[in-house]
Amino acid sequence: MLSKDDMAPADFQKLLNIALMDLRIRRTLLENEIADQRADLRTLEQDEAIEKLEQQIQPVREDYDHYKQFLETKK
Repeated sequence: MLSKDDMAPADFQKLLNIALMDLRIRRTLLENEIADQRADLRTLEQDEAIEKLEQQIQPVREDYDHYKQFLETKK
């Protein structure tokens, strides 16, 4: 298995962008599902479903913020 050191810096940046795009898509899908749940009449089951979805969003946000730190910023 190759390591990060075997990868060109441009390839690493591209990989990071792909990972961040995936995390943004996953977060958006979860946020849309929460919005759909909230659009319906509120029930205890819906509140529990929303809470579970929000718990799934948190690690996605944390991963996104973590990996975004490695992106080279354009000046």
